[in-house]
Amino acid sequence: MNVRKKLYCFVDETGQDTQGKLFLVAIILTDIEALSTLESELLDIELLSGKKKLKWNKTKNDLKVEYLKQILTIKALKHSIYYSIYHDSLEYSKLTSLTIAKTILKKANTEYEVSIIIDGLNDKERIKVYSEPQNLHNGLRSNLYGSTTLAEATSAGF
Repeated sequence: MNVRKKLYCFVDETGQDTQGKLFLVAIILTDIEALSTLESELLDIELLSGKKKLKWNKTKNDLKVEYLKQILTIKALKHSIYYSIYHDSLEYSKLTSLTIAKTILKKANTEYEVSIIIDGLNDKERIKVYSEPQNLHNGLRSNLYGSTTLAEATSAGF
């Protein structure tokens, strides 16, 4: 009997304010075994770096640098951080979906179930983004959830 691997895909995007000049999608894709440890480490780093619960755009540059340096030391994030940078497009939902699909297909080499956690989307956008990965790959099945601390902590508001 094949056991499905449970993956969690935390997504955050930035760049809508550039009117399509630059759009970045950052993803953390991890399995259930690493999830609680990873979330705990990220929350500790928020406190230790001085960033705490500040939104990225309200955080001073020296705190941003310290926060990012500390995140890069987390072993559980090795081979779990993915991103795509896009230029000259306003197709934010489709680009987010494309990045999610590329990430999952790259990492998942067995049968899997994916829970997708996306920060900052309204319900209409969330539904669009949810349907696209399945359209891009026939076997891609996922669950979609709202925002979580991990999605915000890992995206670093690029």
